[in-house]
Amino acid sequence: MNTIPNLPNSEYHSKKDYISSSFVKSVAKHSIAKALQPIEPTPALIFGDAMHTYFEDKNAYSERFVVFDDTAIIADILERRPDISAPTMTKDYKTFKKEFEESLKDGQTVISLQDHNTIVKMYESAMANKGLQEVYEMYEPSENWDEHSFFTEEEDIHGLKYRVRPDRMLVLGNEPMAIIDWKSCRDASEKAFKSDFYKYRYDLQAAFYCSVLDIPLYNFYFVAIEKEYPYNTAVYSLDPDTATNAMQQLNEILYRIGEWKNNPSPQTEGLPNANQITLL
Repeated sequence: MNTIPNLPNSEYHSKKDYISSSFVKSVAKHSIAKALQPIEPTPALIFGDAMHTYFEDKNAYSERFVVFDDTAIIADILERRPDISAPTMTKDYKTFKKEFEESLKDGQTVISLQDHNTIVKMYESAMANKGLQEVYEMYEPSENWDEHSFFTEEEDIHGLKYRVRPDRMLVLGNEPMAIIDWKSCRDASEKAFKSDFYKYRYDLQAAFYCSVLDIPLYNFYFVAIEKEYPYNTAVYSLDPDTATNAMQQLNEILYRIGEWKNNPSPQTEGLPNANQITLL
């Protein structure tokens, strides 16, 4: 296993010869054809990136993300023109914002003051959660490995090599003990998160990470944090039946990917049931 502590995001995601958790989940949710499509940046992805960076390295957060505080300019516009209902649409505001964006350095990303404040409150909620504290007490790690990149060195039985980048690994004496995965959500309650868990195939993500890193699947923990008031946090793991089913489905998906990679179709492989009538 090749381990790289501080690999830039762009370099990690550029290694397309290695199968990732995102690729596996995309195949499971749709098809290989869908998984091969590049993922375009969206506000949700940028927020998630900023949140993870803040949770794991505040210095890196300060370097990569610049908070756009428009409080003063909006107050000034409203003071001069109290009749305006949308100060952000004025010429003064747009000029201010343009000058702010032009002042950014290469590699920096704008984040709104509202999103920044939300991330801070989410972090405070997570750190105060007794379930997360219990996880640390169980493993008593000597250190945390945040965003370490791992690459398998040899192909497996499916002819595949893998890459994983856990949010946080709890490590004792250089031995990985457990994985913590931060998840922002609208609702951290068990019912709501369980819906997200299967919708976004978090079960396959956990199975994939643990399989590649040789960590027991019951040592994988999701920390779900609401991104709206009251910013509740809840900690989840997998029960034995869920873990068994996830590992079985993972093996089926990896077999399918391996078959496709060893003998690619003329274009890409689409949905398995696309060329037949399927009864629901």
